[in-house]
Amino acid sequence: MIEINLLPESLRARQGIATNRHAEGGFPIDVWGIALLISALIIPPGTAALWWSQRAEALELRARLDAVMADSARLAELRAATDSLSERSREIRERVVLVEQLDRDRFAWPHMLDEISRALPPPAWLISLRQLSSPPDLAVELQGVAGNPLAITEFVRSLGISDYIADVKIVGSQQQGSDPDQGSRQAFTLVLRFAHAPALRRIEPT
Repeated sequence: MIEINLLPESLRARQGIATNRHAEGGFPIDVWGIALLISALIIPPGTAALWWSQRAEALELRARLDAVMADSARLAELRAATDSLSERSREIRERVVLVEQLDRDRFAWPHMLDEISRALPPPAWLISLRQLSSPPDLAVELQGVAGNPLAITEFVRSLGISDYIADVKIVGSQQQGSDPDQGSRQAFTLVLRFAHAPALRRIEPT
């Protein structure tokens, strides 16, 4: 006799499992129910822990981003203040240079006469002072008499170290007739130029 089981495969499997369980005399075990129970116990806490971890990380990143933005804003303000101070410093330097230039051009004659008077040694005196060129390129010719050649050398050296005198040149020097009472005298002629700024000075004897 041939028997045909028309139940679906899943029902046959369940029926077989139930039959085996009853046949073994134990309690029925629902595998899928246990799996669902375990999932219910594990998934919600895991999801909550993951959400909390991501939220804490997001809050930390947000705090770091706020700190970076605050630092960037502060640095931008400092840079703007620094640029402003640099610009003001540059303008002040330009004005100082302009004032110094105007002062040098305006007081060229007083500066030069003061330096000549300061540098002139006691055993020498001036006979004439002639202007060769006008300010700002002021140049003059000095004619004088010295009691001895060393006085001329001292005069030229003192002019050469002045900040307002440049290009001191001795264009003439000759001995004058000797006087038994006054001794011999040395006549000299110098050419010098007004210096706008401290520069290398040259002393060129004839």
